[in-house]
Amino acid sequence: MNDSSVYRYSAGSACSVGWQLRQGREKGTELVPRSQYGTFYDAEAYLVYSCSLPGHPAGPDVIRREIKENGECSERHIHAWCSERSGQLGSAALARAARLAAHLPAPAVLHREPATRESPRLLSYFKDGIRIFRSGATTGGARLYRVRGARPLLLQLEPVCWAQLASDGVFVLDSGALLVLWLGRTANLIEKIFGAKIAYRMSRGIEKGSTTRRIVIAHDGYEQTLPVAERTLLAGLLEPRTRVVRTAPAPEPPRPARLYRAAQPRMPHAALTLPSQRPAARLEEVKRAPLYREDLTDDGIYVVDAGNRGVWAWVGSGAGGAAARGALAAARGLARARRYCGPVSCCAAGREPLEFAALFHRWRWCDARRDVRLRAARSATTKLDAVSLATNAWLAAEAQVPDDGSGSLRMWRVQRADEPAVPAAALAEVERPQHAVFYDQDCYIALYTYHAPTGEQSVLYYWMGGSSPNELRDLGAKEAKDLYVKLGRLPVQAWVYQGKEPAHFLQIFKGRMTTYVGSATDYDPSGRRVVAPVRAMIRVSGQYAREARGEEVRCGAGGTSAGEARGACYVVREGARVWVWCAACATGDEREVAKNMAAAEHTLVMQGKEKSDFWTALGDRRHLLVATPLKEVERPLPPRLFYVSFGPPGQYSFEEIISVNQYELAPEIAAVLDAHTSVFVWLGALCCPRAKDDARNIAATYLAHDPAARDPETPIVVLSQGREPPNFTGFFPHWKHTMWKSHKSFGAIMSALEGKAIVQGGNSAVRSGNSANQFDLHEKYPPALLRGPKEHLPPDVNPLTKELYLTHDDFVSTFNMAYSDFRVLPSWKQREMKKAVGLF
Repeated sequence: MNDSSVYRYSAGSACSVGWQLRQGREKGTELVPRSQYGTFYDAEAYLVYSCSLPGHPAGPDVIRREIKENGECSERHIHAWCSERSGQLGSAALARAARLAAHLPAPAVLHREPATRESPRLLSYFKDGIRIFRSGATTGGARLYRVRGARPLLLQLEPVCWAQLASDGVFVLDSGALLVLWLGRTANLIEKIFGAKIAYRMSRGIEKGSTTRRIVIAHDGYEQTLPVAERTLLAGLLEPRTRVVRTAPAPEPPRPARLYRAAQPRMPHAALTLPSQRPAARLEEVKRAPLYREDLTDDGIYVVDAGNRGVWAWVGSGAGGAAARGALAAARGLARARRYCGPVSCCAAGREPLEFAALFHRWRWCDARRDVRLRAARSATTKLDAVSLATNAWLAAEAQVPDDGSGSLRMWRVQRADEPAVPAAALAEVERPQHAVFYDQDCYIALYTYHAPTGEQSVLYYWMGGSSPNELRDLGAKEAKDLYVKLGRLPVQAWVYQGKEPAHFLQIFKGRMTTYVGSATDYDPSGRRVVAPVRAMIRVSGQYAREARGEEVRCGAGGTSAGEARGACYVVREGARVWVWCAACATGDEREVAKNMAAAEHTLVMQGKEKSDFWTALGDRRHLLVATPLKEVERPLPPRLFYVSFGPPGQYSFEEIISVNQYELAPEIAAVLDAHTSVFVWLGALCCPRAKDDARNIAATYLAHDPAARDPETPIVVLSQGREPPNFTGFFPHWKHTMWKSHKSFGAIMSALEGKAIVQGGNSAVRSGNSANQFDLHEKYPPALLRGPKEHLPPDVNPLTKELYLTHDDFVSTFNMAYSDFRVLPSWKQREMKKAVGLF
């Protein structure tokens, strides 16, 4: 169902699958052999063509055949790749890409791909990653490569020197007879694994029967612990006296997307002029995020500045042909003006890829096949038990319910410090949680347990009222975490906010969840009973039980979702009497949800047929009885998958993986699955402890970094490897719970390399990649910086323990002993030694 191709330019050859451009008097296209797919040379330029059905992966490993659209719109992408050394070939490749797009039967998305800054989509075509080699590099002598990214990019570096190495990188140094795998101290564990595999393949040689070469594994700051022969060889390639390892750069701060409209210049003093071969286009800033599809008019050409997610040009269906041809040039001009070095792309109206649509708030995704699944999931009001949902995980994912809500429920209310509660008790268990009574100034913790085919499963929900103070939210978060640890870290964790509750949370309460204004202590001073007020007016929204929520409406008071809450039915409670008022625009499903919400004998009142007793009970709240029809059913974007990389404490970066597939989840990683209506954080069994302790902040940072200006109160769900519910696994085709049984950890890979007579050097404390040693967990800095003035120290350095921020080799050269020997010395002896070397 798809096709992917790579070509190169050369004199006089035809193009069919992909192109590589070479400098010469004539520039043509040359077909790249399939065996060289994913290999790029930095002095040349390439074109990559891909065609697939929406949601289907593309790549050279997929069986290629004619794509029959059958009424569906296939996605076509053309990538023009070049580097700084490509010269004019980069422009020639882009021009050839535009001519190719003009001859295709349907519009294609054009991408300009700069070397080492390739888009996630281009990287997704090559499962083994890409290799960028230095054109014209000498065959003799040492060669240095860097391994980077979750889709590994192998980049050849010149010259071979310490300045090329970075503390957050993995490098392979090929000296001919020996390979050195150098692991930065803050390098990503996935990159370490890929680096080990790549070094092993390089050691075996390309040709069959070639002699296996040895590998030396050197850890950053532990080079002097290598055996003498290997240490001498490494010193001959990298002069120890010039050793300076760069630290990891700070991640780019979050910045919302900006929308510009391209127009021909009307005056000489245009705000921003973009140079191109055609008449310069003037970009007028329209707005900043949140952006909506309605901001794009069919007769216009727009440019979206998405920061680290690239620059996009969008061509409306009614835009003129001449203007449309300059769209990509306008986007490239903006990238140059902003000094961006990432990809630049251009798409046409109606053919927007997921990466572009995700820059807009609540973009309605048009996919006929997915619409069928959404309708089936929304209308499936029966047979939603855990067994059937485990069998049909796609239904659980689309409906976002792992079971039918018939499991057991325990719930606690977070108590304020000034409440007359039991001393040191921050939680008060709710007596009858099934009554589904909540207050917008309170916070609640709910533990839901159900039986699944794989065993007993549980979900720990933490619900925060829209008017609850931050101090109470922080206290509740601490109590929820403590309860999670007490339960053996087994439950799925979920953070939900008033008015943004996920479908399963509503399903638990059988469509009767109601949020009232105030606090539970307003009606029960002890705070131990959560009861509903006897007089209330409740707006009801939703057409099914897992959509139904009620919210009290008062004069001068409304929940945080008051601006978004919609409903054509109200429940009015006055003592023992209950009325259900339905507007003329209410649907039959809405009326049934409202009657279920009343949960008592009630009087049904239709708009225009109200009686005097109803108006008397309503009193001065009559003006609040406003019918607001429900919004059109949302069609959320397909899920997106991101790998999480860890920087300094509190800083994270996210790398998108285009293919949402279980094979992309490795036990060593933490990943974010953005389902748009909620955000999942998946924690691998071997991921670093920091990810497990900071999972909620990872999701919050992801939402803050999203250029689409996402709602910070989007529900967050955290789950661990092996405990995935069907509403998560359903997003991944053909999920297998046994897939990781044969997985080899980083430590196992190192042991396997040792078993092949490969020399293992470095400190064994850091071999696992996740060291628990206190010395190895600290960021490392040069001795000169640590000896400098206190005000010049990095913010994370403790002035009383500067020795912890030295590398192992620097520590040994400074104190003439290893840290393990130093730490057993008496405190007075340590202080004297630190004073003598200027580190006290």
